[in-house]
Formats: sequence, C-alpha cells, structure tokens
Amino acid sequence: MATALVIEANRVGQNEIMPAGSATGENMTAQEATSPTSRPSSIMVGERSLPLPVFFPSISSVKTALLPQEYLQLMSSLTGLTTQFLVSAFDLAGLPDPTSALGALSAARSQGAIVLMDSGNYESFWKDAQPVWTQDRFHETLKRFPVDLAFSFDEQKPPTDRQEHVALVIERWRNDQLAAGSCLIVPIVHAAADELPEICAAVAKASGVTIIAVAERRLGDGILQRFDTVKAIRAELNGLERYIALHLLGTGNPISIAAYTAAGADSFDGLEWCQTVVDHDTGLLYHLSQSEFFAAQTSWAEAGLSFQARTLAHNLEFFAAWMSRLREASAHGHVAEFCRLHFPVRAYRHIAERAGWDIS
Repeated sequence: MATALVIEANRVGQNEIMPAGSATGENMTAQEATSPTSRPSSIMVGERSLPLPVFFPSISSVKTALLPQEYLQLMSSLTGLTTQFLVSAFDLAGLPDPTSALGALSAARSQGAIVLMDSGNYESFWKDAQPVWTQDRFHETLKRFPVDLAFSFDEQKPPTDRQEHVALVIERWRNDQLAAGSCLIVPIVHAAADELPEICAAVAKASGVTIIAVAERRLGDGILQRFDTVKAIRAELNGLERYIALHLLGTGNPISIAAYTAAGADSFDGLEWCQTVVDHDTGLLYHLSQSEFFAAQTSWAEAGLSFQARTLAHNLEFFAAWMSRLREASAHGHVAEFCRLHFPVRAYRHIAERAGWDIS
C-alpha cells in the first residue's frame, strides 16, 4: 500500500505548490531574536528555517485510516505540498522493519522537510502501553531515527507544587536533550489553564528554549476560553528577553489555527488533515467520506489516484495555501482581516470580541 501511494504521488507535479515565506521579519536562533514581543517570520531549527506560523500534519497509528509507514512514505513524496510534518516516536519504535521509514525520513529531510518527533505518549495512552513506553525507549528511538526537533517525554500528571512541576519539566527536557544530540527538544507543559501562563514562562526562562508546547485540550473547555489562555501565555512569554514560539498540540482545524495565531500561538500539529476533508472555499472540515463533494477544487481529482491519496493531497494543498496566506497576514499585522475574510460571520464576531477588534 505504501509503495502504491508513493508512486501515485510522484506521478503528479507535487512540487508545484510551495509554502511562501513571510515578507518581513528576521530569522531567530536560540541566541538571537527580534523584538521580544513580535513574532519573527521564521526560527532556525539547526540549519533549517521554520516559517511562523506553521502547521505540522501529524502521522499517528491512532484514529487514522492508514499505517504510519504509509503516511510517512506519502509525506516524503509530497514535500512540494508540505515542508514539515510530525511523526510519533511510539509508532517508529514499533515498526517491525524500520528500513522504509528510515529511507522516507532521510528522503524528506534531504528535500528540505523539517521533521518533528512526538514523544509517543499519545499513542501509548490510547494503546494502553504506558507501562512499557518509557523515557529510555523514547531515547533509543531519538537516536535511531533522523529528525530535526522533538517534543520532550512529557509528564501527564505533574506535581501540584509549581516549583516541583517546573523542576520536573526541566529535568525531563535536559535528559531528552542529552540523548537527542543536535536534535532540538521542545518541552511540553501540562497544567490547568490558569496555571499554564506562569509555568510556561518559568520553563522557558529556566531552559533557554526557543519553543515551548502545550496541549490545546489543556487550554480550557471551549475555543473562547482557550483563546483567552493563549493570550495569557503569550503575555507571560513576552515578558522574557527573547521571543518564545508557542506550539499547540492537537490543533489541526484551520479556523482554530487562525484564531490561536491571533491570540499569540505560532505552531500547530493535528490529525485533521488525514481524518477529514477540507472545503477550500470556506476552510471548514467535513467527513472524509464526503471528499468527492470537493474533489473539483484541486487537480488531484483528475490524477488517477486512489481515494485516500487524492484526498490527502487535496487537504495538504489547502493547508499549504492557508498557512502561506496566514503568514503573510501575520507579517503585515493583518491577522484580524484574515479572520474576518475567512471565518463564518458568527465565529468571527466571537473571536473579534475576545481579541478586542473593531467589528463595527
């Protein structure tokens, strides 16, 4: 199946669509940054430039239709549509034969793709494998598979004491970074919504990292509370002497991505790209089985691909264009206008009220 997907993808001009870079801003390294409160157009991950805001299509063995190695082969064939993606350490470690995965990762990175490795704790939870999926096994996987950055081995139930919590996150991050070598480790913070801003800032200050991550589900019950929490986290991070990019785990809805970008988040990952089909005209998501309703929006429908392959390419093409336009809007301070143009009216009014935009 994986080979078929790769052959199908390579039969079409997959390199025609490339995400455009932002028009303004400077690259940021771990030592250098632009204004502590203004989002740079990109950050450096090793020797590679990662544009902001950015979306990482996630690959997982949980709640998806294909095998992880099949998605990975497809991604390595479509670096013209997406120049970054996320893969799970748990899934990589569980491959009976990692040869094809190693080849796909190397091929994608050689074409300029930035590969982000998840800690694997999401998959280990859903597969009831937490007792056997340990930080040591995560380290073995980090050393075996070539990636550019990875999330730290996060603690889902951290100490209630704030200082102990921060110390644990730093200890996990430090041990992961030692094992990862040149691969950049991004710490994850799990806490109640009202505790996230202060803990994120404390972790960022103590570690010196340029990216910090939180799970979207930890931000609050609904998108409006989550929007407010992102704003609060951004306010705390902006109190530091450098710009810290904020990554939201599990955020793959286009409307949510744009809203959280307006609130101050910079980076996102999610499975929506392979679980649903997106309407290019509205940015709204529909059941995957309804992809034929929107097939005419791209040329992939006429490429002789399988249902799965053409739907995934259709979605990736959308996300490439959506994020390119969002980056352009961010670079010029026009995110509010982007949201006004692309959100349903009712959704825009809610976000505009939370953001303090003029809706007259």
